[in-house]
This record gives sequence, structure tokens and C-alpha cells, in this order.
Amino acid sequence: MLKDANFLCEIGVEEIPAGYIPPAIDSLKNMFKEKLNELRIDFDDIDVYATPRRFSILASRLSETQRSEIIELKGPSAQAAYNGDGSPTKAMEGFLRIHGIELNNTIIKETDKGKYVFASKHLSSEKTESVIPQILEYCLTNLQFPKRMRWSDKKITFPRPIQYFVLMLNDKVVPFEIEGIKSGNYTRGHFIQNNIMIEIKRISEYSDRLRENGVILNHNERREIIKSELIKGAEMAGGVLNEDEELLDIVTFLVENPHIVVCEFNKEFIEIPDIVLITEMKEHQKYFAVMDRNGKLINKFLVVANNPENENIIKGNVKVISARFTDARFFYDEDSRIKLAERVNSLKNVLFHKELGSIYDKIMRMKNIAVCIGDILNIDSTVKSKIDRAVLLSKADLDTAMVYEFASLQGKMGRIYAINDGEDMDVADAINDHYSPRFYGDRVPSGMVSIVLSLAEKIDNIFGSYSVGNIPKGSQDPYALRRQGHAIVEIIIKNKISINISDILTKVSPNYKNGHEFVDKITEFINARAKTILLDEGFKYDEIDACMISGNSDYLELFRRTESLNSFRKDEKFSELLLGFKRMNNIVSSFRKDNKDYKLTFSDSFLEENEEKELYNFFSSKKETITQLILQSNYIEFFKLITNAKQYIDNFFDKVMVMENRIEVRDNRLSILEGILSNFKGLIDFSKISNDGFV
Repeated sequence: MLKDANFLCEIGVEEIPAGYIPPAIDSLKNMFKEKLNELRIDFDDIDVYATPRRFSILASRLSETQRSEIIELKGPSAQAAYNGDGSPTKAMEGFLRIHGIELNNTIIKETDKGKYVFASKHLSSEKTESVIPQILEYCLTNLQFPKRMRWSDKKITFPRPIQYFVLMLNDKVVPFEIEGIKSGNYTRGHFIQNNIMIEIKRISEYSDRLRENGVILNHNERREIIKSELIKGAEMAGGVLNEDEELLDIVTFLVENPHIVVCEFNKEFIEIPDIVLITEMKEHQKYFAVMDRNGKLINKFLVVANNPENENIIKGNVKVISARFTDARFFYDEDSRIKLAERVNSLKNVLFHKELGSIYDKIMRMKNIAVCIGDILNIDSTVKSKIDRAVLLSKADLDTAMVYEFASLQGKMGRIYAINDGEDMDVADAINDHYSPRFYGDRVPSGMVSIVLSLAEKIDNIFGSYSVGNIPKGSQDPYALRRQGHAIVEIIIKNKISINISDILTKVSPNYKNGHEFVDKITEFINARAKTILLDEGFKYDEIDACMISGNSDYLELFRRTESLNSFRKDEKFSELLLGFKRMNNIVSSFRKDNKDYKLTFSDSFLEENEEKELYNFFSSKKETITQLILQSNYIEFFKLITNAKQYIDNFFDKVMVMENRIEVRDNRLSILEGILSNFKGLIDFSKISNDGFV
């Protein structure tokens, strides 16, 4: 909680939907800060707290007056400011008028872009209490919510009716009124337990006065109380809490003073799959499930109530959840009457996208992608058969009543129904896993059937979206394609799969409208996600750029190279060695820039200096070993080996002049360097490595 606050603003409202509140807290805090800074009102710190019925802004050491400043304003260019007769142009007059400046208070200054008009303006200092109302009105008008409404005869919109304002600075009320609602120093207690208006005489007592009247203002504190009490409640119920951070965030903004109530439902409902009951409790009722020590659901649940436990609360919640579970059992029983395989045909009538066809059409595209991946990875026929079956059944649960009721159960119910139908376990797991990872930090599929199906699904989502013009732009990504691109890279790296994504895109492109036009664009899009993952791993920008050679989208290879380069770069000898390779690269690149097609020749007879002989002999003798290490992607051993070349490279550049006047000697030496660099072609681009990063 913010200490030593001398400013308080509370917006008292009727109960706002829980999902609206967290983003509004951050937005309100940023908005208020920006306005205070813009209007030159100094403060130490600011924070925003919220309950379902209030937003509270507290600021510490908020200045009583604006900060006085003299600012310099830049006007039009001297040429555009005056007419031929020396009179001000309309552009100049507009500049003077907008800023309230007299012509004789302007001067002309020379800048790097020419002569411009400048003027100094003194910004006066007003009392903060006269400025705060306009800040509050701005925030009320511009605070973003999913939906705003107009209430009664009021013109101002807000998610729920505004009831009152508390607005105080240094313990005095700041006058403010909007739509007949005036500010004061009275707040409201808990709307049931203490539904009275409470006078706040001093800002320092605000939080405590609310607590005395049944309201815990600090939402972070409420969250911790709820979490702690839920754990205790689950233990009292004879189990352990089924922790759910998302649900915890929701219930934090459903209550002002949390109370945990332990309830019990009829044991007969336990025969329904756990995931169904847990989802019913969460999505419809915001209840927490209780599990036994083995992770199996027990017939107890926890309610986060806004009032102390009583018999009516228990009876009411048990009655409601019993009705919900009865519906769930009906849906589950009805769904189980038809096997998943029998539902596939019905997906021909379910539209996926007007330009991409039905869900069934999507399955067929996924099948084509899966076959392509299977061929590239040389997957055996038994696993290929499972993949084919998993693709066919992957979307069948979209035709079930349970998934229609709870979209979040897609894949999860498919797995359950597949097991009930006697499908292979790998197939059943893949139906659920192909949506994974569903969010950042979620687990990635690990079984080969699941991996291929998940990749096929995500590749189709991205390729399909690109083909119909739904391409992410700036911060806009309505189809979450960035997340899916990120998932593709993550699946490949974590499962150590060596596959070039552009090869897959090229082979499946005929299945999409103008597909060949998007292969490079999609590869570049996924490459950008790969860079993000590598940066998150702690690798440096230049290391990633050096290893991400054009045309290579094998992300496992990219990861291995970057990891090895990052690791060996920390060694002083290796860092110095890389400088030597950069020097080689610069010399050869400079020569090739002007002699692109020139053929270099090499002959032992032109080796004159011991240093060039030693350099040539080292790499010549190690060529086969280097080739094998690169083919095996054994970059650790590869870098260890070339570290031994440091002395030869250093000696070469210390004693040998590469660009010798004698053409045959020059070409011989250039040929040695180009031959050494050829070991790294398609592996590392030395020109991308920054000298700043070396030890």
C-alpha cells in the first residue's frame, strides 16, 4: 500500500465486471501519471487500487502548485515566417496566436536545418486543486473498457453507474462535479455488511476506515488472502487445492472482503471426467476444485464469497452446481453415443473460413502437411499411420455438445472420447496435444504423433491466414499468429527435430491460393519468432544474426550454432580467434566485391612463407574432421578444434602480406583464406559479429 499519500481520488461505482478491472488499473495509473507530468505537477509516487465497487488513486508528496517553467518554442522557418515586405505570414500569425506570444518576443536562430523562428514562453504556476478536476474528467472520459454505457439521464459513459467521488488533497476536499455528482470526503463501506457512507477526515486513515467497514482496498492483499485461505479450505475439505492463477485473478475482483466457503456436491457426479467438472465450476460459477493427493477430483469445492459463511450460501451454491453438473452429465452421455470417427463427415458442414472452406477442408490440408513432415523426418509406417488417424480425428470433438458449451475443452474432450472409443493412446494424446503450447510457458508436445500434428495445425493456421490476407501488422495480430510461429520454433528446438521449415512451406504451398508467393514471407515471419526465443535464452543479437544464414530455417541447427558460439565466445582465445576470422572475411569480401567471378588458383609451389604453409597445412589436415563435425552438428568439438588454429592465423597476419603485387602469390594466399572460410559457409557470417562483444 502506498505510504505517506497526500492525495486521494476514489471513483465509487456499482459493481463492475471482474474482467474489466485489471487492465483499467494499469491504464488509470499511467493516464494519471502522464497528465500530472504534462501539467507540471510534481509527485513522488502514485498507485491505483480497485475493488468491484471502486477505483482509488493515491499519490504521495503531490505538489500543491504546478511547476513554473520557461520553455522555448520553435516556429516556422524564417523564410516562411515573413512576407517580402517584412510583415508576418499567416503561418507566423498562427504560431503567435496558438501560443499567445507577441511578435516582438520572437527571435531568429540558426539551426542545422536553416534559420527558424523561436520564442520563449513563461508557463505560470496554478494551484493543483484547480487543475486536478480536468485530469479526473479526462481519465473518466478516456479510460478504456470493453464496453461503456450511458446510465439514466447522465451523458457520461462508464461500465456501471458512478455513485460518488472522493477527492482530497492534503486532507481537504477538492471541488469537482460532473453530471450532478459532486466530490466529497465520504466513501462507502461493504455494500452488504456495512452499507453506509463513511467520512474520511484524513487521507492517512482511508484504507483503515474501509477495512473497519468490511472493505480490503488493496487488491494485491486481497489476492494473497484468498490464495492462503483457499489452501487452508482445501485442507479442511480433506484434499489439496486445484490451483488456478487465472481464476484467482478473477475472484480477486469479485469480492471486497473474501470469505472461503467449503461445499460438497453429490458423489455420483464423480463419474463424469474431472476436466468437465472442473471447467463447469470455473467457467460458470468461479468455484475452485479440490483434489486428492493423487490429483483426482473429490466431491468438494470452494466458493470465494463476499460475505461470511452461512447455511444459505452453502445450500445455494450446492443447488446451482448440482444443476450444472446434471447438464454436464447429459452432454457427456449424449456425446458418447456417437464415436469421434463418425463425426468427421459432419465437419464438412462447419465453416472454418469463407475463403479456406470447412473444418474438414482444414483437416485435409493438415493431412498433407503431416505427410510432408513425416517424409522429411523418415518416420516409420506405423507412426505415420497413427499420425494419419490423429489428423482425421483432431477436430471431431468440435461437433460435440460439450465443446460447444465449453470451447476451452476442445482437444481435451477429443482425447477423452477417443480413449472411450478405443483409439490408440498416441492418437488420443495427439488430439489434445495438437493445440499445445496454448500459451507462452505452456508445455510443448513430446510424442512424435503429437509433434507432427501440432506442427501441421500451426503451419496451416499461419499459411491459411497469409493466403487470405490476414497478416499481422504492427501490434495487430487478431489470429495470434505470432504465438503460433513461436510455438513451431519451440516444438522443434525442445524436441531436437532437425527440419527446415521453408522446405515444408514450399512443398505444401500449392494447397493455398498463391501459396508460392508467401513461402519466403512466412519463413521470415517464423524466423523472427526464432530470434525472440534465442534472445530469451540469453544469446546476443549479433551471435543470432551471424548464425541465422539466409535460406536456412532449421531452428535446431540455429539453436546449436548460436549456443556453441555464445559459449565459446566467452573464452578469450576463441574471441581473439574470431577477430582473425573476421579479418579473413573482410579481406576476401573486399576482393570479391570487385572480382565476383574471378577464379582463384592454388599451388603448393607458390607457398613462400612458413606462416602461410603452417596455416594451409593445419586446415588441410583437419578438413575431413571439420566436415564430419559440421555434418554431425557437433559445434562444441568443432569450435574446440579451430581454437587450435589461433597461433597459425595470428602468425600469418603478422608476417604475411596477402595482397602481394605478384598476382600468382596474391591469388594463392587469397585461395587459402577463401578455402578456410568455406568451412563456415552456411554456418556463420563473420561480418555480422560485433567487435564490441569480444573479450
